[in-house]
Amino acid sequence: MPTYRVRIALDLASIRACFPRERPPVANGDWDAAAYVDERIRAYRDALHELSAGEPDLQLEASFDTLSVAGDRVVVSSAGPAAGEPPAGVIRQVEHALRPVSRDACAWRRHLRAAYFARHRAWRRETGSPIAH
Repeated sequence: MPTYRVRIALDLASIRACFPRERPPVANGDWDAAAYVDERIRAYRDALHELSAGEPDLQLEASFDTLSVAGDRVVVSSAGPAAGEPPAGVIRQVEHALRPVSRDACAWRRHLRAAYFARHRAWRRETGSPIAH
């Protein structure tokens, strides 16, 4: 039974790039990047585990990194001595299983710290509520 490697790059660079555009702006210290990465890795691992549990002949090895990429990126490759390109069906299965996690583009907001919300409330008091769009 072949084993496939799934390399997942978690995109922190584009998250940080959006901080100045937030209202009020988010400072790097306003969020817990490590907790975000841990949550994201858990979510990807769970999705891969569900996929391999539903497909007993599918063996997956996952590795994670935090590269400066535009959006989370998934790369599937074959493992082993006769490693070639993985079948297109396997790539589609992995991509489909991971799609809900990768589409959760605002997951980082769950890791904003209390100081951000205090500043946000102060900002709302200054600008008034509701915000005119």
